[in-house]
Amino acid sequence: MTTYKAILEILKKKKGSLLLGIIIMAVITFFYAGQLTKDAEELTGAKITILSKDNSAIEKGLVDYLGEQHTIVKLKDTSQKKLDDALYFDEVQYILEIPKDFSEKLGRGEGVKLVSKTRPATFSKSLVDTTVNNFMNTYLTYQKQLPEESQKNLLKRTRKTLSKEGKVHFDSTYHNKKRQRVSGQIYNLLAYGMFMSIFSGYAVINLAFNREEISRRNSCSPVSRRKLSRKLSIGTLAYSIFCWVIFLAFVMLVTRNRFDQVVGYFVLNSLAFFAAIVGFSVMVTSLMKNEDAIAGINNIFIMGSCFVGGVFVPSEYLPNVVNKIAAFTPTYWFAQNNELIGKTVAFNQSFLDTFLFQTGILLAFAAAFWVIHLITMREKGSLTYKMNQV
Repeated sequence: MTTYKAILEILKKKKGSLLLGIIIMAVITFFYAGQLTKDAEELTGAKITILSKDNSAIEKGLVDYLGEQHTIVKLKDTSQKKLDDALYFDEVQYILEIPKDFSEKLGRGEGVKLVSKTRPATFSKSLVDTTVNNFMNTYLTYQKQLPEESQKNLLKRTRKTLSKEGKVHFDSTYHNKKRQRVSGQIYNLLAYGMFMSIFSGYAVINLAFNREEISRRNSCSPVSRRKLSRKLSIGTLAYSIFCWVIFLAFVMLVTRNRFDQVVGYFVLNSLAFFAAIVGFSVMVTSLMKNEDAIAGINNIFIMGSCFVGGVFVPSEYLPNVVNKIAAFTPTYWFAQNNELIGKTVAFNQSFLDTFLFQTGILLAFAAAFWVIHLITMREKGSLTYKMNQV
C-alpha cells in the first residue's frame, strides 16, 4: 500500500498541472454545449455574401429576393483568405458567385450553374440553393410559357409568385440529428483533456520514481524491482481508468444523451483511443529524464495533433497535405470516428465497416506503442547489464 500512497501523494502535489487539461476542456465543452439547447423549430435564413460580376435587372431581382429570404453580409475584403476566414468564424455561412453572363444565359432560357461555398456540415447550402433555384426556375417557366412578355413583366410575375409565403417546420428527427453531430464535436475534445491528463499523470509518477536517489533507495528495499514495477503499472493504470471514467461521465452529463446505440459507439471509440493514449504514455514517459519534457509533449504533440487532427479545427478546412500528416497520429482517427458517428443516420453495414476499420487503426497505434516500449526496455536492460558486468 505504501507504493500506492506514494503515487497518490505525487498526483496531489502535481494537481495544478493535471487539472489544466480538465479546465481547458470544460471551457470549450460548455461553449459547444450551448448549441445543444437551440431547438430548431422554424426555418431561419442564412448569412450570405454575394460576389456578382453581372449588373442587370435579372441579377438585381435575384439579389433582392435573396435579401428577403436571408441576411446579406457585405464584406470589405473579398480576397480568398478573407472569404475563408469569414466562413470559419461564422461571419457568413454561404458565399454565392454570380458570373458575368448570368442574365444573358437566363434570358436565352438556359440554366446557369452558380458557384457557391459554404461551411461544412451546415443546412445553409440546401437552404440557399433552394432559394436560388426557386427564383431561376420560376423565371424560366414564365419565360417559356410567355415568350412574348418583356423581361420587366417576367420579373414582375416571378416576384409576385415568389412573394407568397409559407411556414416550414423541421422534421421531428432533425433536432436529434443536430444534437448527435454536436455531441461528436464534444467527444472530440477528449483528445485534448483526457490525453493531456493521462500523459501528465504517467509522466510525473515515472519521473518521481526514476529519480536517482529514489531508485537507489528502492534497490535496497525488500521489494523486488519486478514487484515494484508491477505496483507502479497498476497504480498508473488505475489513475488512467479513473480519468477516462471522469471525462466520459462529464461529456455524457453535458450532452445529456441517454445511453443508446449512438452513445455506445462514442464510448467504444473513446475506449480504443484510451488504449492508444496509455500505450503512448507508457512508451514516452519511460524514456523521459526531466519535467520540462512534459510541457513540450503536451504543447507540441498533444495540442498539435488536436489542431491538425480535426479536433479544434474541422478537417474539412485543412489542406489535404495536413490531413495526410495528421493520419500518422491516433488523434486524427479518433476524431474521424466521432465525426462518422455524429453524421450517421443509418447504422448499417457500411457504417460498421468504416467504424471498425478506423477503430482498428487506433488499436494498431496502441499495439505499436507497446511494442516500441518493450523493445526499448529490453535494450535498456541489456545495456544496464553490460555496464554492471564491466
